[in-house]
Amino acid sequence: MSDQKCACSCASYSPMTWIACALGALFVLLMFFEAVTIRWWIMLPIAIVSLYLFHVQRGQTSGCEKSTCCWGFWLVIAALFLRDMCLSGQLVAAYCRMTSAGLPLHG
Repeated sequence: MSDQKCACSCASYSPMTWIACALGALFVLLMFFEAVTIRWWIMLPIAIVSLYLFHVQRGQTSGCEKSTCCWGFWLVIAALFLRDMCLSGQLVAAYCRMTSAGLPLHG
């Protein structure tokens, strides 16, 4: 029987993969802070750079690193969709609060 363990270690990952992982983790971490809810000018560039680096590395590597890049890419995509849904829900709630207060928001 042969062991199907990953032959590479995390220490042999490319610096681009490490940067993409760090940016992806930062984006996911920032999702949980309410103060950054509307600050897409901070979060969107972080996500875009992370996605780009994961995409580039996914095509240039193999083995565990390629798997990490693939999972990281899809994790950031899912986090973007979740963030957008949360932001949309908060905007709808704010709109409902304003209309219930009697503010004329449409002509």
